[in-house]
Amino acid sequence: MKKSLLTGIILAVLASSLVILVVLAAPGVGCRQAVETGTLRLYLCDAPTDAKNITGVYITIDEIQYHRDGQWLTCEEFVGPETYDLLELTGGNSTLLGELTLPSGNYTQIRFMLDIPEMGSPPSSPGCYIEFADNSTEPLFLPSGGETGYKAIGQFRVPVNGTVEVTADFDVREAVVVAHSFYILKPTIKLIVND
Repeated sequence: MKKSLLTGIILAVLASSLVILVVLAAPGVGCRQAVETGTLRLYLCDAPTDAKNITGVYITIDEIQYHRDGQWLTCEEFVGPETYDLLELTGGNSTLLGELTLPSGNYTQIRFMLDIPEMGSPPSSPGCYIEFADNSTEPLFLPSGGETGYKAIGQFRVPVNGTVEVTADFDVREAVVVAHSFYILKPTIKLIVND
């Protein structure tokens, strides 16, 4: 009686071990497939502005994020905050924001999480602002920018084990508008694949 009970227990243990081995051996189960990646070399540039009294347009980028499978993910290689004067990035000048490792595939948007001032008096967190010839400054606002970031739209493909070069084209003439005496960023800019 004891021997048959012991045999039953051993057979039950062996059967459950066999089930575990079969499950682990099944394709795609028990281990994650490695994600193939490539590199996005991301630049920032600006078109010249016509306003003679503006001497600087500063933005502070805290994070760069990419949109993949319905969610926003942070590019770990970019370490912010970093501040850029867009007026220094005209006439063919650009700056490299980073060489960012992304899953290979097609993309249509990225976004910059900016140190945008909050509306108030005086505005707090003035990481984005405009500087004038008389050395005065005005904050640069982005409605809902703290939550949604500043989006850059355009199609590009990150090749497997390869590199794509893309420029975020920040045209101050088009991107900055005055509304109710506030300087405001329009919600999107363009992404252009470099030739």
